[in-house]
Amino acid sequence: MTEAEENSPEAFFAALRENFGESIRAGRSAEGVCDPRLIEVLAAQAAELFDRNAEIQSEGQPEPACCRGCAACCALQVAATAPEIFLAARFLRITASAFAAYGVDFTARVAAFNAKTRGLDQQARFASKMLCPFIINGACAIYAARTLACRGHVAFDRAACEAAARGEDVETPVSAAHKTVRVLVQGALQEALREGGLDGGAAEFLTGLERALTDPDAETRWLRGEQVFEDLRLDAGAN
Repeated sequence: MTEAEENSPEAFFAALRENFGESIRAGRSAEGVCDPRLIEVLAAQAAELFDRNAEIQSEGQPEPACCRGCAACCALQVAATAPEIFLAARFLRITASAFAAYGVDFTARVAAFNAKTRGLDQQARFASKMLCPFIINGACAIYAARTLACRGHVAFDRAACEAAARGEDVETPVSAAHKTVRVLVQGALQEALREGGLDGGAAEFLTGLERALTDPDAETRWLRGEQVFEDLRLDAGAN
């Protein structure tokens, strides 16, 4: 294999897939039962691989304009894998009492948001200007557990993003490096999940999260190989 082939996107994808595959194999017992800790392992692994490689690939680019207080892109529909969805659900359960002290019930907020946006496609969702229910005062309340899609959407012009959010026909420059790394990491995770006998499809994040929060058996069924979010499928490239 030439040096170019070793450094190609295909080789990178294959290495990522093998990394995830090793974690899946290590998280399965001799009887074939997956350890519940596998969810956090895979989600953390995906985030780390994305962050580390996005930093390398984006070297020399302008500084991102994304910052606290800017939520212009947070009306976009988001596709996420099961580990990402379940990680967010676990995060919300752990922090529920802390948020409740401030009168915030995210399970209710997610359900209300989904009721209002059900049936809307990506274009209609963005045009509705309804921000993700986790945005409070311009900041993401689940930033530590945000999805790969959210991590991979990096913009360079805040004014252009805000203009697009107002419905203006403007070009919003985004980081191709971040998007490419996100697609490769998420795609490799999905392939590894399928090869490991788990559902590797990408579902609409908020509707999937509502199911994860309200169905106490969803995690267990997914770890058994069931397609818990099959009816909520989105193309992973939706955002």
